[in-house]
Amino acid sequence: MTDARRSGLWRATLTLLAGGALAQALPLLLGPWISRLYTPEEFGAYTAFWTVAANLAVVACLRYEFALPLERDEPGARSLLALCLRLLLVMAAVSAVLAAVLAAMGRLPHAAWLPLAVLALGACQLATMWANRSERFQALAASRVLQHGGGAIGQVAMGWGGASVLGLIAAPIAAAVAATLLLA
Repeated sequence: MTDARRSGLWRATLTLLAGGALAQALPLLLGPWISRLYTPEEFGAYTAFWTVAANLAVVACLRYEFALPLERDEPGARSLLALCLRLLLVMAAVSAVLAAVLAAMGRLPHAAWLPLAVLALGACQLATMWANRSERFQALAASRVLQHGGGAIGQVAMGWGGASVLGLIAAPIAAAVAATLLLA
């Protein structure tokens, strides 16, 4: 490995490490404020909602997005990206049906937000893998800070505004959308 390539690898690694550390530090530092702005019942509703949303978002593209950085040729990568986008839309539609069923059964508070959460989180994961393929490490680090730190900052801001459980739900969704747009 040449010195220039090794230097570039170190720079990319340190960039991602710094972004990841800051992305984790912000929610950790804001946690005490968040826990005082929302009630235990609101956290319970948020946790139930986010558990369903996160699990659906993980499989939103059926994990095909992880093949994007491995695809060698550009036409193949674009075809794979198109497949992932179609699968993401199908999963958003499935989550809309699931949200309607869960809402009708009274099992999931704020179920109407579920398709948007799945779409935002799945799109963020897809954009992350596409940026990884393009070796856009500074954008990847910034998007992580925006997604995780921005979500926590948004929850604090919405909590101060009296948003109740919707602040806990909407802030991470908005942060995921913003992170996706940053990577697009």
